[in-house]
Amino acid sequence: MLNIAFACPKCEQTTQATVSPETMELRCARCDYVLPSTTGALQEGKLTRCLCCGSPELFVRKDFSQRLGVAIIVVGFLISTIFWWNYMPLASYATLFATALLDLVLYFLVGNLLECYRCHAQYRGLPELEQYGPFSLEVHEKHRQQAIRLREAERSVPAKPGSP
Repeated sequence: MLNIAFACPKCEQTTQATVSPETMELRCARCDYVLPSTTGALQEGKLTRCLCCGSPELFVRKDFSQRLGVAIIVVGFLISTIFWWNYMPLASYATLFATALLDLVLYFLVGNLLECYRCHAQYRGLPELEQYGPFSLEVHEKHRQQAIRLREAERSVPAKPGSP
């Protein structure tokens, strides 16, 4: 079974679903919206396209909150700065070392997930994630710029007469 976390197009809330190769639709657990899944996206246990948006561009990343990771580093830096301010360089270096060690331990303990560049749907429970590529800044920037252009195009379309 494959677990997917995606943003519902209707209520815009993150929801989760468990899918199998026979699954033809994704259902939002919050608003009960039915999103038809991309046909043929899951072939022989390999995800070839995103089930939500159909994009073939997927990447592997750590299944860990980036905000939490940055927060750990910032807290370690702030604590070491306090030690440094109080003329305790060994405690300062020890704090930085402990923070780096914690980061290294988390890196090896936390698993990976597959994410879509376009809609940011996250897939867990896929075997053999090594067959997918790592994050590419070029592909990410392409999708980010495309999203910006689509939003600008939506804003520039004049409203139809009689519509609010």
